[in-house]
Amino acid sequence: MFERLLIAGILFGVGFAAYAWMRRQSLRQVAQITQRDSLLTDTRDGIPTVVYFTTPTCAPCQYAQKPALAKLKTELGEGIQVIQVDATEQPDVAERWQVQTVPTTFILDADGAPRQVNYGVADFDTLKRQIAAL
Repeated sequence: MFERLLIAGILFGVGFAAYAWMRRQSLRQVAQITQRDSLLTDTRDGIPTVVYFTTPTCAPCQYAQKPALAKLKTELGEGIQVIQVDATEQPDVAERWQVQTVPTTFILDADGAPRQVNYGVADFDTLKRQIAAL
């Protein structure tokens, strides 16, 4: 029994390490494109940005992610920018940003550098904490 728990723990640790490595690699690669990406040409300098990838058929996007972003925008007002990208209308942008699933949100600091990526729904508290950490 102990051996099975040990193996499960090791597999969990390896899986978590692989996921963390993938997130770091994704942020590193996205950092290379954000400085020249046309998606960010209309952003205001000096203000954090959330880049939100969605599709029209994504139920979690409509019922969980979108309300969380709306609440964030209401609370932070002009202190945050939200850019919504429809991955079905702009598949080249989604590919460039390495979006594998929707919703995906990228948190960019005031200089436009990516600091966090959330695969799947990121609730209001998570988004607020990530922005506050900038």
